[in-house]
This record gives sequence, C-alpha cells and structure tokens, in this order.
Amino acid sequence: MDIAVFSDIHANHSALQACFDKAVSLGITHFVLLGDYVSDCPNPGKTMELIYMMKKYFTCYMIRGNREDYLLDYRKKGEKRWKKGSASGALLYTYENLTVKDLNFFDSLPIYDIWKMKGMPSFEYCHGSPTSSRELMLEKGRNTRKIVSHLKTGLLLHGHHHEQESYSYKDKKAVNPGSIGVPWNHGGKTQFAVIRSEGRSWEEEYYALDYDRKEILSEFASSGLSEMAPAWAAVTMHTIRTGLDLNEAVLLRATQLCEQERGEARWPDIPERYFALALKEYRIDLNGKDIPLKK
Repeated sequence: MDIAVFSDIHANHSALQACFDKAVSLGITHFVLLGDYVSDCPNPGKTMELIYMMKKYFTCYMIRGNREDYLLDYRKKGEKRWKKGSASGALLYTYENLTVKDLNFFDSLPIYDIWKMKGMPSFEYCHGSPTSSRELMLEKGRNTRKIVSHLKTGLLLHGHHHEQESYSYKDKKAVNPGSIGVPWNHGGKTQFAVIRSEGRSWEEEYYALDYDRKEILSEFASSGLSEMAPAWAAVTMHTIRTGLDLNEAVLLRATQLCEQERGEARWPDIPERYFALALKEYRIDLNGKDIPLKK
C-alpha cells in the first residue's frame, strides 16, 4: 500500500495541485495531510477547495498545524491585535479570506493521531510533535530522540520545519516529507513523500518537483497580500523562487532595528520601515527577487 504525505502547504495551491497530480499519476488514493494548510501565500480559499475535493473523493487522514492553531486562537480571543503590516498582516489577510466553514473544519482536526488498518503496520502523525503543533523535531534535537524513543508505533510522520529528512533511533523512525508550499532547499521545488508498506514496516520515498511558480507568484500582488504585508510577502516569494528561507532572519533583524532605534520592539507593533531596512540588508526586493550587488 502506498500513501502520499503532504505537509506545510501554506496556501500555495499551485504547488499543491502539482503534488496531487503526481501522487494520482502514481496510482495513490490515500493521503496523510500534516497541517499548515494556509497562511503566507495568497488566496487561501483556492487551497481549501482542493483540500475539500481530496477529502470528498479520496481517503484522507488529516491533522491541524500551528498556523491553524494561530487562526483559531485569534478567533477565540476576539480577533484582536493583528493588523496591516509585515509583522502580522499575512495572518490577518489569511483570516479575512477564510470562511466560517474553513475555521470550523480546522477546529474539528486533532493535532495528533494514529493510523490503523487491519493487516498493516500502524503509524503516528502530527505537525510539530505529538503533544504540540509548534514543537520543532529537528534531526539533531534532543527532544527528537526522546519523542521517537517513546513512540507507540515504529513510525512518526511530522512536518513544521520544511525540510525532507528521516531520523532513526533504534527500531523507530521520524519522517518529514518537506514543505509543499514554501519548500526549503532543492532550488524551491515543491516537496512531498510517499510511504510504502514493507511487511511490518514502512519505507519512505521523497519527491521534489518543478511546478508553475509564476501562477502563485503573480497572485501576491493581484490578491492584495503584498499590500497587506509587503516585506513578509517579499521574503516568502523569495523562498518560493530560491528555496532559501530568510523569513525568520528578516523578522529578527526588523525587530532588532526597531529595538535599537526605539528602545523596544513589541510584536506586532513593528513599523514597516524596519522590515524594509531588513529586506535591503538581505538584498531582497519587494517582488521577492535578489537585488544585484553594485559593481
């Protein structure tokens, strides 16, 4: 039995379509989706339409990610604090472009589950870790070994940090399929994995695909996302173009610049000028392209 594993779509419907088409071409009808379905890329409704279609016509096992938790927390706390600008504008844009149906759907999903089927080896799946959608399970992290050693099965599927990798400890394994929507490395190719049952265990195969990036990149401006969160949209586009992740670095640098000049920096109240300066330092323009070095 083959199962496709999708994670960290981040509203990149163009990449999701490419990965879905590839999986179907392999004869796959079962999917595990590991969360972070929306945010960062434009038009989240298009991604949700694809997910609802998959759920209707294929067998899907799904959990929610930290981005879904952010959106649900925002609704629960009365829709306060997020505002236009690169600090939180992309989250606000996403929230405003989702429906009640979408949010209720996210709320219905667990953060962790165990896949079971008679005659097949079971496996566990989550976004960050079995206990938190926000916990990072890095290959060399101490927490990763501890989590893997305490698995109830021989395999854990997880996402969150956007890198394709497998970590084995004794007779157990953790597999990250990479990110579909904002992939790291591989020149920005969209990424997913397929697991195949081999007797009493599963073996993983990784995929990295070219896809039509022009479609999703053009939507940043036409959708209004670039206006809502200029620098955040730019650095996200840069990651899509290159596979180089600088989102956290730009956010940290903007925060540092704000703190140096104003004496404090409180998220999300970080003026846009500091994001613009951070972008310039990393040589990224507002279209997510590299700024050439001056000769």
